[in-house]
Amino acid sequence: MGLTGHAFGQDGALRVGLNMNNAALIRKDGAGYTGVAYALAQRLAEAAGLRLEPVEYPNARSVVDAVGSDWDIAFLAIDPARTDRIAFSDPYRSVEATFLVRDGSPNLRCSDVLASGEPILSARGAAYHAQLEPLARPGTLIVAASPAEALERFRAGEGAALAGIRNTLAAQEDAGFGVVPDCFARIEQAVALPLHNRAQLGFVNEIVSAFRDEA
Repeated sequence: MGLTGHAFGQDGALRVGLNMNNAALIRKDGAGYTGVAYALAQRLAEAAGLRLEPVEYPNARSVVDAVGSDWDIAFLAIDPARTDRIAFSDPYRSVEATFLVRDGSPNLRCSDVLASGEPILSARGAAYHAQLEPLARPGTLIVAASPAEALERFRAGEGAALAGIRNTLAAQEDAGFGVVPDCFARIEQAVALPLHNRAQLGFVNEIVSAFRDEA
């Protein structure tokens, strides 16, 4: 069974939740969008014969909070903690989770950051935070409410490192900051559906497989 407006309760529209904080996968380009997530969204809408209707969110947590109400599919990291509300497709891409550090420590690697015992800022609800928790020394994680808040606090001088997705952190590289060259985790990205639409996963996975093979 393919994606249909009837299956999603919409009249000819596929509402697509876009996490605008993940620059590795989606970026605003004037009045439109670029990035692999948007290209896949276009492919899914075309295959289903539906009009693509983007719905922007500032971070992954806000996408998850809107499940079942504001979007029909979304683009999220695969996270077991979310499977009580969300069905995930096969992965279509993976991204690296790493650290932003201050310029005074340019030769650090992720293992050095984790072993240092220095405070690390991270964001509650982010998939990379779940991967980071078992790796970090007890008491070293400073948990912000969102990636934007974590970044703001880090830029204000809090913490010795900031956890995040490489492409997003790279946008902050300047005279005062640098991104660690390796990663502490690879985060698999997938198409997300509300659980009540999980019957559509077979069709979504067919499109994801063809899209991935062409990359």
